[in-house]
Amino acid sequence: MTFWQTFKASYTGGMAFMLACPALIAIPVAFELLQHVVEVHRGMYASLVAAKAADADPVRLGFGLLKVATLTLSSYWIVRFLAWRDPARAGAVEAPAARLFAGVLAFQLILTAVQLFALPRTGGVLLGEALAGFVLGVLLAAWIAAAALGNARIGPWASARIMMPRLLWSAGLSLAVVLPLMVPHYVLGALALVGPKALLWPVLIVDALLVGLLAAVMSASGYLIAKRGADGAGVPLVGSDVETPNSVTTITTEAVRR
Repeated sequence: MTFWQTFKASYTGGMAFMLACPALIAIPVAFELLQHVVEVHRGMYASLVAAKAADADPVRLGFGLLKVATLTLSSYWIVRFLAWRDPARAGAVEAPAARLFAGVLAFQLILTAVQLFALPRTGGVLLGEALAGFVLGVLLAAWIAAAALGNARIGPWASARIMMPRLLWSAGLSLAVVLPLMVPHYVLGALALVGPKALLWPVLIVDALLVGLLAAVMSASGYLIAKRGADGAGVPLVGSDVETPNSVTTITTEAVRR
């Protein structure tokens, strides 16, 4: 697919998942809203001074870590949905996919915990974290997708080798996909802080819904760039021992013929 086709497919694929699996996408939305509840309770939206103080609040950061866990899990569901277009299978806990993706989840949570609780939360550090996380997300895209599809042959290093030749294209695509949603996400955050307090909860609810769309679209783009990279390297994303809809159809057809 071209750049523009992949961009559109990221949005159409993400929204198709949301329509087909509303209960699954509701999970990261609910945890985003739960973090907003904690932020309001801790006084984050009372003033700019309070917001700065609450930014390093360990309780808020702890709920943020839980939210990251649900956002990571959404990649598992969306990759499986886009690969097979089967809503029931999207959230299924299948071996070896569940075991492999547990490694992805553990890696993401450890990385996030270090960022939230160990590194200083200064402007320069936060910018460096964002850039490094963005590049790392592209390099590990094939690992994340392969894990969700039960393929143990593509680990982190293999993923980096697959994605490195396509790093600039993939990074540009990922940035183009995320910007139209990240800008209003930050605008809503600013409005919740400085806008009329009567609008606080409506703004936070809209923001939580927007985060659900953001999770779906980002995960869809991650799968698409991973597939493009794997196809270019001649490497399958789906594990060889994993039944796909095509393989099931073939088996059924052969049984009927016999």
